[in-house]
Amino acid sequence: MTTSSQTNDTQQRSSQVSSATVASPKIYHTSKLSSDLLSLSPDMLQQVTDLLNSSRQSNVPPFQDLPDIEEIYVSVPNGEIRVLHYCPSSAESVRPLVFVPGWGVPPSVFIDWFSVLYNRVEFYYIETREKESSRMHRWKTQFTMSRKAADIQLAIEALGLQERDFVLSGSCWGAAMILQGVMDDKIKAPTIIAVDPMHTIWYSKFVLKYVAPLVPAWVFGLLRPFLKRSKLRNMHEPVQRQRALDVIDAAVFWKWRKAGIQTHEFELYGNLHKIEEEIFVFNGTTDAIHDQFDYPRIATQLPRGRFIFMKTSEDQREWLMALAGLEFSKVHSSDKVPLVLQPFEKTLVREDIPHKE
Repeated sequence: MTTSSQTNDTQQRSSQVSSATVASPKIYHTSKLSSDLLSLSPDMLQQVTDLLNSSRQSNVPPFQDLPDIEEIYVSVPNGEIRVLHYCPSSAESVRPLVFVPGWGVPPSVFIDWFSVLYNRVEFYYIETREKESSRMHRWKTQFTMSRKAADIQLAIEALGLQERDFVLSGSCWGAAMILQGVMDDKIKAPTIIAVDPMHTIWYSKFVLKYVAPLVPAWVFGLLRPFLKRSKLRNMHEPVQRQRALDVIDAAVFWKWRKAGIQTHEFELYGNLHKIEEEIFVFNGTTDAIHDQFDYPRIATQLPRGRFIFMKTSEDQREWLMALAGLEFSKVHSSDKVPLVLQPFEKTLVREDIPHKE
């Protein structure tokens, strides 16, 4: 049951969002972010724990191995990308979830994610063109952020979702691609969730700009063990370390090399004011790659950004992003924030600063 305080809170936030919608682009201050944006009371921390514990299921098989997973290849310029479709016979959701994982991440990484969605949510898992599964022309293929973002919309249209109510969610680099697509006026979705979006590439820009173009892709293959050690050097959280190892093991280095070279100048900061759509930025953890302070900044720089914070540990990351997808898929887009997530939405304070084209 929705309480009167929750209704008033929702109306107040809706008013804030409406007032943030502007006729001309604006950039917003992010230098004075309140520490409250990344903190929760003990009671709310317990609520997060209870929600996560109640959402996860045990003995769930890897979703890519299920016999009822539908494998779909979608035609994109110079190749095809893979989509995995899961449709349980009796779902709790009222609309499907479309999920875009991060850079090079294989489905095997998302076992915990699937343990929340199993038998509950119909979903489409879109693997972008830098993934191992894509079938791309080696010499003609482009790997720019705009190209990969346009592929996501092509997949949405090929799947017949453009006329339906659905949730579009991405994590890390997947979320960054979605934001780029919205910025380019390519991606259209009723509800968009950006989980831990990367504002720029995390690899050395010097290497990507000056070294990578000179080194053949097969050399990077020989350097796979070194890349693992380098990647793990500053990682101490076991789950994040294993995730990184799985990603490097699945890497197709000619794709990675080309994608890194073509995206080394990508930057969301300073460009987010171009996005007019409502975006839900979601965060709860931090690690060597994901700077937690980026997420309220990104939400604040988005004119209609909304920030939901559910603090938990890094080993809970996949459960948390799945919980977000689950709850948003159980309500219609017109309902905005699901009732159980409303207490975790943070109020963002925006101050206009001059914007020069």
